[in-house]
Amino acid sequence: MFLGCRATLFAAVFAFGLAPARRATATPAALFGAGPESVALVGGGASLSLGPESVLVNPAGLALVPNKTLLFGLRASALALSLEGNGGTRSFPTELSKGLLIGIAAPLLAPKPDGFRATLGLFAETPPDFLVRAHLPLGEVPSFPLLVGRASSLDLGIGLGVGYGKVSLGAGVEVLAELSGRDAVAGVSGAPSGIGDELLPAWGPSVGADVDLGTAGRVGVVFHSVLRADFDVHVAQTTLAGVIGIVPLNVEGIAHYEPLKLDAEYAKSLGAWTLLAGARYEHWGAFPGWLGETVDCPPGVPCGTSAPPSPGYSDIVSPRVGVERTFATKALGVSARAGYSYVPTPVPEQRGAENAFDADRHALGVGYRVHLARGVPLDLDGALRIDFLVPRANRKQGDAADGPLGPTVTPRGTLFTWAFSARVAL
Repeated sequence: MFLGCRATLFAAVFAFGLAPARRATATPAALFGAGPESVALVGGGASLSLGPESVLVNPAGLALVPNKTLLFGLRASALALSLEGNGGTRSFPTELSKGLLIGIAAPLLAPKPDGFRATLGLFAETPPDFLVRAHLPLGEVPSFPLLVGRASSLDLGIGLGVGYGKVSLGAGVEVLAELSGRDAVAGVSGAPSGIGDELLPAWGPSVGADVDLGTAGRVGVVFHSVLRADFDVHVAQTTLAGVIGIVPLNVEGIAHYEPLKLDAEYAKSLGAWTLLAGARYEHWGAFPGWLGETVDCPPGVPCGTSAPPSPGYSDIVSPRVGVERTFATKALGVSARAGYSYVPTPVPEQRGAENAFDADRHALGVGYRVHLARGVPLDLDGALRIDFLVPRANRKQGDAADGPLGPTVTPRGTLFTWAFSARVAL
């Protein structure tokens, strides 16, 4: 029995070692916003034309881009998180999250106010040091799965916006990568003898609409489908040294997950002012959990294991408001913008052994744009967003109350995000 347990443990460690590091995440654009304008509006902009940023916000906004546009920039996010419990507060280790931004919007038809228009766009944000980096801790290990992980992944989207008159429609797709068909087989000596894998695309389509209501304002609506990237690492049934048998093992789960979302936003122009009000619905109730089963049972043969329990996430609605003010001079055009959003958490209170923490957030954003009216057609954008976690006590029950974090654990923290970009009309 002892040798069998050691063999199983060896195989499990070996399988985890084969897998590149992954963190259960979604994408930075879903957490902070896509580009400086969206960051300043705390994820808003579905009723506006944001240039290349519209690819990830609302692809219908691409149809309103008048010129070929190239955007490049940088985003950085610092997460200051801590856990208060058992008579003290301990910091949760995090790294500075960085992302390089590049976006392109190219009109396919010359835009006309009363005619057809069409624009193709691409927007990408990638960490400068890697494409994907993540980590899937065991359930009892403290983590912030919806905050830390979402700041570290590739964000890539392609969209097409078409319009006629006052109506614009758009469709886009966001792309991630998933790992499939990875097998590790131990030979007679117990050493690994083979490995194979496939890197496949994971797609998440979106569709949107934008309607100009004239003096009544403008309405934007966009639907984002589920974006899910899985991974699988299999250890085939075999023996070590021809003596010790190992059952088939899985290391599988979800590396990236973004729920089904519906955004609706209304914009009203009042002279130099633009007022925004909107909300986002996120269908987290369908989220199955980060990890899958770890043992493959032969058909009809029980192995004494069960699938991990449902995480019990719930659907949320996040309201937001925003404002933008434009100042025009002969040489420069300057815009200032700000936004606020309340983001409820879909994560339930962690009362058992699990320690996947999260909390509601208040998000505040401010930003600017400097437009060179003469000479080079250049726009410079900057934004700062701050998210404040609302302290929430997680009251442990039963044996979990005797854990190292204590009977009550309260996550606290602040997220700081900076974004800058230069936009050139070609």
